Amino acid sequence: MFAPLLLIVSAVLSAGVVAYGTNALWAQYPHGIGLILWSRRLEWPLVTLSLLLCIVLLGLVISGKRRAWWLIGLGPILALFAHHFLMDPGSGLAVIDNPTFVAAAEARFISGNDYVVGLHFGDSAYAYPYAELYDNPIVIQSDHDKRMMLIWSAFANRAVAQTITHDIKARDIEIVSAPANALLLYDRSDGQFINGIKGRLMSGAQPQGFGAPIVVSTMTWKDWVGINPQTQVMQPPARVRTASPPRSPILPSNPMPPAILDLPATTTIVLVGTTQPAALRSDEVGPEPRNVQVDGETAFVFREAADKPVRAFSCHLKKQDLFPHFTLDVNHKYKGGMFIDSDTGSGWSASGAWVDGMKDVRQEMKGTRLAPIPVQDGLYWGVMKFWYPELKLTSPTKDTPAPVTSAS
Repeated sequence: MFAPLLLIVSAVLSAGVVAYGTNALWAQYPHGIGLILWSRRLEWPLVTLSLLLCIVLLGLVISGKRRAWWLIGLGPILALFAHHFLMDPGSGLAVIDNPTFVAAAEARFISGNDYVVGLHFGDSAYAYPYAELYDNPIVIQSDHDKRMMLIWSAFANRAVAQTITHDIKARDIEIVSAPANALLLYDRSDGQFINGIKGRLMSGAQPQGFGAPIVVSTMTWKDWVGINPQTQVMQPPARVRTASPPRSPILPSNPMPPAILDLPATTTIVLVGTTQPAALRSDEVGPEPRNVQVDGETAFVFREAADKPVRAFSCHLKKQDLFPHFTLDVNHKYKGGMFIDSDTGSGWSASGAWVDGMKDVRQEMKGTRLAPIPVQDGLYWGVMKFWYPELKLTSPTKDTPAPVTSAS
């Protein structure tokens, strides 16, 4: 009696780890995320072990050494495998490879107040509706010889995009779970886990095959198409899983590890940068440019109006090798300008383009654009603080305007 019972218990435990070991609920406990990672690494060895134990039990029954009623023990094992491979909510999430896009005028499936993830890739602007990303949170896209990957963590309202090499294949990318509300990916080709909040390995290193970050924005469709009228929109895929997917930001759903925070966990923040980001409260960002130190350089952050998206630009004018401060053009000195820089006295638009300046710099500055910095609004302080432990909310001070002589 002891042998078949041991076989059944061992098989059930193995199948149980396969079925529930990657559940996002584990992240709230100490070493819970480590358990999720190891459960995925050992998934197929545990499946194999469980099946082998079942075969041994079946052999004992067929040979007449044990009664047939012991086969009842196979029921829980079958149920656990069915739960993991057929009914687990995470198993329905998909990776889309080169989706179909339509022009903005043809996007009848999206309304003005629907939120989108927007970005520029190659020579085009693209919009990815929240409603389509909810069940298809990974998008791999090609533009001639360039490739990029978009990762969407719905419960964190966080999108990251990076260029990738041709070594990254959609068939190798698996969506494991969403511990602490961050999408967790597993690249089966080299066994690396990728954190969807940061776009980096769980160790913090750069994933193999990943390149430079791409600036993404999250805003309503009417705002995005207003800025990018020639944008293309990802068409809904043929596979539809969620009947009414969310079309706007949703609150974190999966439990977070215990933490002592100086603000409520759902306080919305603006995150600027990638590897060494800075954070500001969303309600503190306005038209006045705010300087932050991010990714080893100085950038300024602003929101053109209360109903407009947050933007960030580097303060470094590479062509001139200058690091000016930017202040609001309160006197509307330059037509189409929103800011004035302290070094050249030039005017800059809200899109980071040089618009006008003093006569002695016009020839040199014409056509200059500020380098955009990745920035995203509407993120949740509790989630971001967990994944960026060193992150602190910045209380920036505005620059003192430098005297500027009149343009002539």
